[in-house]
Amino acid sequence: MGFVSTPELGHESVELGARALARLAHRGGLDADGKSGDGAGLLIQVPHRLLGGDFAVVCVFEWDEQALPLIARAMDNAGMRMLEWRRVPIDASSLGERARETIPGIWHGLIARSEADADMWESRLYRARRAAERQASASGVRMYIPSCSSRTLVYKGLMAGTRLADFYLDLQDPDCESRLAVFHQRYSTNTMPDWRLAQPFRMLAHNGEINTVGANRAWMRAREAELEPELREAVWPEGSDSASLDNALELLVRRGWEASEALMSLVPDAWEGRGDLAPAVRDFYRYQSTKFEPWDGPAALAFSDGVVVGAALDRNGLRPLRWARTRQGMVAAASEAGVVTMEPSDVAERGRLGPGQMLLVDTRDNSVLRDADAKERAASRHDYGLLADRVLVPVPRRHIELEPLSDLGRLHRIHGWGFEDVKMVVEVMAETGAEPVYSMGDDIPIAPLGRTPRRLYGYLRQRFAQVTNPAIDPLREKAVMSLRTLLGARSRTLEPEGGAESELSRRHHPAVPEHSRLLELESPVLGAGELARVLEEATVLDATCAPDRSLGAELRRLQLEAEQAGGIIAISDRRADLDSTRMPIPMALAVGAVHEHLLSTGRRMAIDIIAIAGDVVDVHDVACLVTTGASAVHPYLAMATAGPEREAAYRKALDAGLLKVMAKMGISCAASYRGGLVLEALGLGAEVMRMCFPSMPSRIGGADLEVPEDR
Repeated sequence: MGFVSTPELGHESVELGARALARLAHRGGLDADGKSGDGAGLLIQVPHRLLGGDFAVVCVFEWDEQALPLIARAMDNAGMRMLEWRRVPIDASSLGERARETIPGIWHGLIARSEADADMWESRLYRARRAAERQASASGVRMYIPSCSSRTLVYKGLMAGTRLADFYLDLQDPDCESRLAVFHQRYSTNTMPDWRLAQPFRMLAHNGEINTVGANRAWMRAREAELEPELREAVWPEGSDSASLDNALELLVRRGWEASEALMSLVPDAWEGRGDLAPAVRDFYRYQSTKFEPWDGPAALAFSDGVVVGAALDRNGLRPLRWARTRQGMVAAASEAGVVTMEPSDVAERGRLGPGQMLLVDTRDNSVLRDADAKERAASRHDYGLLADRVLVPVPRRHIELEPLSDLGRLHRIHGWGFEDVKMVVEVMAETGAEPVYSMGDDIPIAPLGRTPRRLYGYLRQRFAQVTNPAIDPLREKAVMSLRTLLGARSRTLEPEGGAESELSRRHHPAVPEHSRLLELESPVLGAGELARVLEEATVLDATCAPDRSLGAELRRLQLEAEQAGGIIAISDRRADLDSTRMPIPMALAVGAVHEHLLSTGRRMAIDIIAIAGDVVDVHDVACLVTTGASAVHPYLAMATAGPEREAAYRKALDAGLLKVMAKMGISCAASYRGGLVLEALGLGAEVMRMCFPSMPSRIGGADLEVPEDR
């Protein structure tokens, strides 16, 4: 994958992009017929000379004859006029048998120029396309729209890169002119090859894996409460991880974000541990972290909105991306050196992108912005330091003296602790500041088959990175890892700064509290000192079960109470210590049920969750609560067991262990791990999964919502 940009409008960038694809064919998936591939494509500027006028173009993959009239009606309803449908000239004989079996009708709809300015026209086209897609889904009309824009046009399909220009005859026409071309050859790893999933998508080409895509999709769904109803469901549920990132990027750009600014917000640099960033850039990342969690994982990205074109790497830099610039002004970046033809004597500059870096070309003035310049341009638009300072409230770690718990042994029993949990886990962690070391083998029966009851965390198994998304070494890569956690209600996360509701236009006295303050923590593991500060702004919900009520009824009670609250809610099982008739609800069930309910009701961004849990023993338990939706965890019983003198060592072990668990999945940031359900259930029944963990894999059934004592 990569891009090429030329200083003059012409056919050269299209030709070079198609040739680069052919040279990348060995990097893509190829069928045994030698022609069908996992997908290849080009994103170019709309070729006005080829099309015969200054039109916007909607490209359509049509499997149903109702698709074209449906799209025309959507354009008409949006106040735009469809001039004609152009059947795209193709050579189907260049495809393999598998690709021909599923080939759609491929059309270009030419849309008359709008009176609105260019950005407003793009926004109207986006809304019309979304309306057409919703109507098609509701009517059962099978179609796909690769692009709908006055600036860009996508040519893609289910073929190898060597066959793209043979299939699309437009790409061979000298009248097909553009200043840029984004190219991509796909190797499918987590979805089956499909015409719709070939890349580039509407703005983005991505090489890599988004390891946090489950959490990212869930949090984008949570943010949709801010949107008008017609813009909701922005993330395509059938799409790949790359498609989901493209959906999020496109939504932000259509709402007024600049393309590079939006991508910096979604795929940020590892700014937390870097001291060499410009202060304005650091402030930009610090503020945008209040709006978005990173789309985390190995990623080489090429992107364009039709005006700027660029390339970027994720914070780990786990994919190659090299670039070069000629004296004539041509710029190319690609995952492999040499795929774009350049005379050695013409090359003025060459290099490679490092972790978190970006390269940007503005086709309006042919300016080339290296990493620092590109980021400083985005960061200079507003005073992000002022914005971050208004929102963020640092909560430092501090120790406070507490009354000891009255009967540790009884609490251990009612929370499902065993002798080994105390002696071989908590005490070892509190003594050494590290996780216990065991032998490699594990001869303990899995939780559903065990003879003795296990805590619910035993029914949840961690998933780990595989295929092409490598795990991270949390020790060697410590500089890019982060446990930084934000707590509090969030709003206007999809609104660009500088809009009608700009926070910068408001005048606040320093003593006037903000409605959207976020508490900034070093880690999702809370000590008593930080918990005391959090509880000043939290509503406490009781996570214990009355003797005359079922576990399911108590979970539904928690859901309804959470929905009525606001800001931070603390789900606590401490009442079991005070009332011997009540039993604690397994905290993973309580957090999962509340988190999923708030997502489904559109309240999750307005309500944050912390867990005050007595059933947390080790790192796995904390990881389970974070990935099921808790922003922070206070393991009060484990800390009391460790004792006040050894609490710091126990917390150090939990922090180091949480980094290790995240790293096994190739995830660098706790903010991206939160709510991702990066687990697999083993031995939990359909009722539990439906209510608490609906998107978590569960291959077998098992225990349902029984009385909590059994768990």
